[in-house]
Amino acid sequence: MKLSTILSAVILTGSILTTLAVNAKGQGHGDFLLSKRAVAALDLTVDQQTQIKSIIDELRVDKKAFKSERKANREAFRALVEAESFDEEQAKALMADIKAERSEKMLAHLKSRHQIWQLLTVEQREKLAELREKRKNKQGSHHN
Repeated sequence: MKLSTILSAVILTGSILTTLAVNAKGQGHGDFLLSKRAVAALDLTVDQQTQIKSIIDELRVDKKAFKSERKANREAFRALVEAESFDEEQAKALMADIKAERSEKMLAHLKSRHQIWQLLTVEQREKLAELREKRKNKQGSHHN
């Protein structure tokens, strides 16, 4: 089997698994905080809800930019795989770009979570930690 065929299969499989993992997660951190259940449990004010929504919307704009970058990377990988000869240096450069993009995406996500955390009162933070712990315990019992 050709190296290009194997590499194409690996890239395709990785893309599918990533898509499945993202879709399986469901709501993001901020989306939960805007749910009726969380708003009631944490007793979020209208101002807090508005600010959280603004932070989430900003993160979504960033995610769209990352999505277009991912598409460009997939096309670059495809071109690399389909080329007459394999350019290892170009492959390494593409992988370094992807690593940098993932780091930027993670940084944006962490920054937004921090901003949201700072909006919460001490009592709301404690309640949110309690909700997370309950969810963690509930998920853990399903895996046993």
